[in-house]
Amino acid sequence: MYYVGVNFDITNLIAGVVDEDRNIILKESVPTLRYRSIPEIVNDLALLINRIVKKAGLDLEKDIKYVGIGSYGSIDTEKGIIIYSSSFGFRDVHLLDEIKKHIKIPVYIENDANCYALAESRLGATKGYKNSVIVTIGSAISGGIIIKDEVYHGGFYGAGKFGHHVIILDGEKCQCGRNGCWAAYASSVAIIRDARIAAIRHPESEMFKMINGDIRLMNYRIPFEAAKKGDEFAKEIVYMYKRYIALGLINIVNMLQPDAIAIGGKMRKMGNEFIDDVAALVEEKTYGQHKDKNTKILLTELGYDAVIIGATMLGKE
Repeated sequence: MYYVGVNFDITNLIAGVVDEDRNIILKESVPTLRYRSIPEIVNDLALLINRIVKKAGLDLEKDIKYVGIGSYGSIDTEKGIIIYSSSFGFRDVHLLDEIKKHIKIPVYIENDANCYALAESRLGATKGYKNSVIVTIGSAISGGIIIKDEVYHGGFYGAGKFGHHVIILDGEKCQCGRNGCWAAYASSVAIIRDARIAAIRHPESEMFKMINGDIRLMNYRIPFEAAKKGDEFAKEIVYMYKRYIALGLINIVNMLQPDAIAIGGKMRKMGNEFIDDVAALVEEKTYGQHKDKNTKILLTELGYDAVIIGATMLGKE
């Protein structure tokens, strides 16, 4: 038997046909165009699913065991309802009911970060750890929690919204509209903001030269690259950025004490040196850590496809 996994992303709807070993044998995507109505978006998703199944030489109702979908937001997994998603602007969207108008086999819906965490815990970086956390750091920060090898949803299906725990009261404005959220300091958007400010204030800096004075060209990699070239302003930005990431992770460790935390998203691309520096800060500042009993800080292994793979692990085997 095969499965279809879907990453219901704000930019693209990405679907993959996945075999029993969780290998993606075919994957395609279409633009989400998220400002359309739910029926329009779901219709495109259904067409995509049917198309890739046919391309794989399979029959949807005979060969596909179920469809799993990972979506942004707080998801009522029992009813298939997106309770709230700030990224989509959704509230109480009955996604499962809409999809069942097109797809007649079983469909399961889960938060995308939880799908990510599930895949990593079964096949990736946190395999073998009964209690683990995935933190994805990009333009936003999200996460998934695994407790005793199962996804932890919380009382209202919103557990794992790590990016919005407040680390500085009345601090920087977050994209969610509140102030002082971890994401306002530790997301890729945050380091780009700080690098732009520094470049404008210091036109003699390496960062300013790397963007030819055009702050629109700033990206999250430039401060790291400039720091390696000796730019003191970039060094300070990178130093503080690592501390902000570590601060959020320290809070997670103190609250949940997982066996391991794996970092995904854009910051995964910064590599082992970056994560080792962050891990050292976490180990130093976490309450009650012991050299033989401490939370491992790792990099995720499955990459962006983890959402699709994890979505194919949602149903009953």
